[in-house]
Amino acid sequence: MDQAVQVVVAGIAQGSIYALLGLGFSIVSMSTRILNLAQGSCALLGGFLSISLAVRFRLPLIVAFAASVAAAALFGAFTERFVNISAKPWKPVPQTTAVLATLALMVIVEGAASLIWGADTLRGRPLQPGAVQIAGAVVPRQYLWNIAAMLAITAALHCFLRFTWTGRAMRANRENSLMSHLLGVNVRRLGSVSFAIGGAVGATAGILASPITWIDYQMGGTFMLFGLLAFLIGGESRIAGAMVGGLLLGVVENLLLLVPGLAGGLLKQVVPMMALLLMLVFRPEGILGRKAP
Repeated sequence: MDQAVQVVVAGIAQGSIYALLGLGFSIVSMSTRILNLAQGSCALLGGFLSISLAVRFRLPLIVAFAASVAAAALFGAFTERFVNISAKPWKPVPQTTAVLATLALMVIVEGAASLIWGADTLRGRPLQPGAVQIAGAVVPRQYLWNIAAMLAITAALHCFLRFTWTGRAMRANRENSLMSHLLGVNVRRLGSVSFAIGGAVGATAGILASPITWIDYQMGGTFMLFGLLAFLIGGESRIAGAMVGGLLLGVVENLLLLVPGLAGGLLKQVVPMMALLLMLVFRPEGILGRKAP
């Protein structure tokens, strides 16, 4: 029983990271319809920068956290400018161009990370060391921080999109960018804001992941893959979809570790792909997505 509780809590904590990565995809897609594959680079930058500032330069953890998130937000805004450099409000950038451009950025960032931080794996400092007991299981406090951050950010983004003028304008822009432009909305500014928010959320995921896993320069692609899976499995039309998709991935991955003979590194790659395949076949709009009329 204790082991089962430990595995489930670990799965929720791991799924919280996936959910945050998926939220970065969601906020950009809900504003611009662009699939930002450079989202994993924001998580990679957040993790590496926080480790450098907190461990190597011994800055207070909160300062390292804030600086890393701000840097990733700036990178997110730069990504939007780079992708839409030749786009017009009445002629958005083609989806293929956006996907390839963001994928190229992710590869460039991974290469730059290998030059700056090297090929060795690094590990960050936990936000709060130690552990607590839950139903007899020993749970690191970092897991609880991951879960709390995921819930808080999901709720904040939901309220932002539903109750603020900028959030409503983002959702309207996704439906019809030309009409939004004709009504006086600065479409490019909305895009920059959404990419910056996505970058900040991605960096938060990378920072929270760094104390519980090793970070290396190749993790950008891994972050991108699991965030994309959470985004697609949960559904593109609701911000909570990424949360549901991420938690589902994390819990299922960890629960299968209890099955004798199934533990192993290949499992982490097979299970998410199987889940995505089943969703694409039986419910392509995602768990929380709305079916097309």
